[in-house]
Amino acid sequence: MSKFWRSIIFLFVGLGISVSAFAQPKVNSPYSRFGLGDLLDQRFAVLQTTGFTNAYHDYYHLNLHNPASLGHLTSTSFEVGLYTQRSIWQTDRDENTSWSGNLSYLALGFPLNNPINQVLDREIKQFNWGMAFNLQPYTIVGYDVETIGDLTNIGSTTTRFRGTGGTYRMQWSNGFKYKQFSGGFSLGYLFGNIENNRTVIFNDLEASYENRLTDDFNVSGFMWNVGAMYDLQLTSKDARFQKSITIGVTANSDQSINTKTSQFYERFNPSYTIPQDTILNTSGIEGDATLPGALGVGVIYTMANKLKVGVNYDATSWSNYRNDSKPETLSDTWRVSFGGEFIPDYSSYNSFGKRIRYRVGGFYGKDPRSIGGEQIDQYGISFGMGLPITLPRQQVSFINWGFEFGQNGRNTTLKENYGRVTLGFTLNDNSWFYKRKFN
Repeated sequence: MSKFWRSIIFLFVGLGISVSAFAQPKVNSPYSRFGLGDLLDQRFAVLQTTGFTNAYHDYYHLNLHNPASLGHLTSTSFEVGLYTQRSIWQTDRDENTSWSGNLSYLALGFPLNNPINQVLDREIKQFNWGMAFNLQPYTIVGYDVETIGDLTNIGSTTTRFRGTGGTYRMQWSNGFKYKQFSGGFSLGYLFGNIENNRTVIFNDLEASYENRLTDDFNVSGFMWNVGAMYDLQLTSKDARFQKSITIGVTANSDQSINTKTSQFYERFNPSYTIPQDTILNTSGIEGDATLPGALGVGVIYTMANKLKVGVNYDATSWSNYRNDSKPETLSDTWRVSFGGEFIPDYSSYNSFGKRIRYRVGGFYGKDPRSIGGEQIDQYGISFGMGLPITLPRQQVSFINWGFEFGQNGRNTTLKENYGRVTLGFTLNDNSWFYKRKFN
């Protein structure tokens, strides 16, 4: 069996085992009660700190948001990312703090045309092909909220809402490059389980029964997206710092997935173990859900090995979202992000600080969910670094870390102020598909 197929089999086995590593962290986000939960950032560490997505490509890092970037890879890249986040939830009367954290992505990308072979063959190919596999959490659900009410002739009631679970996406991506143009596509599989629980307690009634409804549903289905990039060269190939402008586009249409729902509605008294009334008990009810279409456009100005600055715009038609298992209405979203990356001197021998990639970014946009009739807005700033490390085979790899500070729901009655730390590891190796020659 060839090294290629052994590596692919090993990757799939590793991805299957690593699902357990993405175990949902303890988190309390009231927003996650809506839709499929909180949408997790699908960008890798480099893109999270710069705001780049649609037009970013690099010889060493993966950008699976736009699969066209894979056509620019020159070495095999294995990426893994982690994050931790502290959130402060504020209302007019209360304030609570929660922590969360988890693995955020695992990915392996590689060029099908090894650049070392091109040097040995003394042939520079105009066509390049890159491929990648990745596994990421897509949404997370975690909330535990209580509300106090009052019913006539009954008295005070407490309603407790709880939710757990989430969804994951496994994806296969391909990117192709010919001269200045590149295009690509991704095929993914979404799967996961979400449980929502509502309990009503009658505080003023002695020995009263509590009412509890448990709504459990699974989601599964295929997803896809396509992307394209074009590099407009501004200088000749002989220039020390080649300058270019990259324009990138990504898109996908509305996508249908499958759902399977189970509901259990009961009355019980916590003081007794046996007396219990089962009002509803159904399982295996199949349905459909529709995930929204999206369109993204980005522009990046690049001075090779020195500077990148760019702006990005994404829009998603969340008003088209439908879920038979959990009917609700969401709103269309948009997001504008911008940022840059600067390298003082990428070839410096005596100063590690000059080889570091310094990054900064910012964003503003809308969330698909609403609180009290007001759509949640989002904004924040980020900064970070890419620390180059040299492996035994003299391949440049990176430790990427970043900080992000932002706010969700500035215009609503429930606000979230958060700080997030992201840590990513990028390991590169150019020996894949290397044809050894003996003279």
